[in-house]
Amino acid sequence: MDNEKSGNGIKIIAGILAVLLVVAGAFAVKLYNQEKDTKSQLTKEKNVVLSDLKEMVSKYDVVIEENNLKDTELNDARDRIQKLIGDIEAKDATIASLGKYRAEVFKLRNERDFLFAQNDSLRGSNQMLAMRIDSTTYELEVQRGVGDSLTLENSALAERVTLGSALAANKLRAVGVIERSSGKLVENSNNKRVDKLRACYTVPQNRLAEAGDRVLYVQIIDPSGATLGENKQVAFDGKVVNYSAISKFYYENTALDICENIGKTTKDFLEGKYEVNVFDKGVLIAQTSFSLK
Repeated sequence: MDNEKSGNGIKIIAGILAVLLVVAGAFAVKLYNQEKDTKSQLTKEKNVVLSDLKEMVSKYDVVIEENNLKDTELNDARDRIQKLIGDIEAKDATIASLGKYRAEVFKLRNERDFLFAQNDSLRGSNQMLAMRIDSTTYELEVQRGVGDSLTLENSALAERVTLGSALAANKLRAVGVIERSSGKLVENSNNKRVDKLRACYTVPQNRLAEAGDRVLYVQIIDPSGATLGENKQVAFDGKVVNYSAISKFYYENTALDICENIGKTTKDFLEGKYEVNVFDKGVLIAQTSFSLK
């Protein structure tokens, strides 16, 4: 009877031990799975942190490249993030380390936002400065253009005054004349009878011209191209004028009639067309023509 009781006790103890072993095994499996899940979750969170940091580095790279920045706070911040990425990748993730990394990411994100805003403000200031410089340059160009325009206007005005003060020769007329014994001159177009060629013109009033001694040059060219009369030369600024006669007079800013007579040589004047020109220095101021038959 005692043996039977002893056997039953052993069976009960064995059953309890078996149950404990099963429970312990199940608990061990549960702990293993929990640890595995925790490690997987920590790895995922570690990768999220790394992804955030790498995204920040990419944004820093874009801003630094766009602005061609070197040795700035942006460069330093990017380098710190890259170093942190290397440290995280080299270590296993733990709950404590992830908490530290998340806090660091938050801090770095705030620093990034501040530095980017500061850079945008600086770039905006530089753009405004560039716009002001461009505006100032434009204003200087405008002022220079105005100055050049005034210079041209003054030059043109001076030229107009110079031209306006020059003498003119109006009503230029030339004919052949016969000289009577009384000295009277009679117009004639017969080349064999004509004694002289007579050129007359009027110097009009010009209030811009200065009063004083003046000289104009009369040139008469015969049909052969020869210059009649004195046939002498005078040069003005490299321009040579062959003249037949010189008109010398005192100009008093009033209209003045002038005539010059050109005598013939031993032979008769040629038949044909004659050209008559009047020069003020080297400038042609009047011309006409006539013919002898």
